[in-house]
Amino acid sequence: MEPFDKVSARANAFGTLGLAQSASSDDIREAWRNIAFEAHPDKNGGDGAALANAKAAYDLLRSEGLAGKGLAGSAAGKPRRPRLRKRVIQLETQDIDACRAMLNTALPHLQDTPVDSQDADRLQDADHIPDAVGLHGRNLTYFISAPVCEGANRVALPTSVLAGSKRVKTEILSFQSKDAGTGEVVVPVALATKKFPGARSVRIRFNADQQTQDEYWLAG
Repeated sequence: MEPFDKVSARANAFGTLGLAQSASSDDIREAWRNIAFEAHPDKNGGDGAALANAKAAYDLLRSEGLAGKGLAGSAAGKPRRPRLRKRVIQLETQDIDACRAMLNTALPHLQDTPVDSQDADRLQDADHIPDAVGLHGRNLTYFISAPVCEGANRVALPTSVLAGSKRVKTEILSFQSKDAGTGEVVVPVALATKKFPGARSVRIRFNADQQTQDEYWLAG
């Protein structure tokens, strides 16, 4: 590619990402992540063509060393705070088994209370175990594929995600929901810091399928 063509291609790449040519490497990566999230074909209103164009633009700038990690486009010598990356971890079988065991043994709502089969099914549906957990620094988001139930719900969560403990520690949280279906529960800060070692915040998302997990990761 001739020098003029390179300059033109680079300018077009910045334009495709909605950036000025003075944009830093962090700005380039952030713009690409935002477009990838909004234009992803799995997302409602996603645009595959826009995603492909943005990917080509990002790849071109990265090949020229403009989108790599470092201080490209920023003041030389100015320290930059490392960007916290989001990641999603699928829970291991031992974590899920520990959550299930705790739910099976902690049944205060059934003790000395006769229930019919319909009520028993409802209580079973209102017990939840996460499939995965999202980490963003010390902020935790638990993903549960099942919908939240109207009324009383219980969720068993592995709490030692950030503690690095070999022994799985599990906690059961109970809460009331006015609606059924998709929802998010924010654990009170005092409870989160007490029950989840090292955590700053804890959220629980219901009806959270693989697409929900992907959108969480892409938004990071």
